[in-house]
Amino acid sequence: IFSIGRTEEANKQHVRCQKCLEFGHWTYECTGKRKYLHRPSRTAQLAKVLKEKEKRLLLQQSSMYAHWCSSLVT
Repeated sequence: IFSIGRTEEANKQHVRCQKCLEFGHWTYECTGKRKYLHRPSRTAQLAKVLKEKEKRLLLQQSSMYAHWCSSLVT
């Protein structure tokens, strides 16, 4: 039982508070102010993924077209 308390205290240095985002204490022990963490919206995340997929598709199509054109020449 005594070793559990010591382990928890030792592991606190690796714990990040969800409120102030600092290490070393639990959220319920926090005396700091909440930090604003900017995150992209879900719409922005989906738009980015769709743009990357579209870019890959265009590259694939252009390479296929170039291959097709080169086969016509020979």
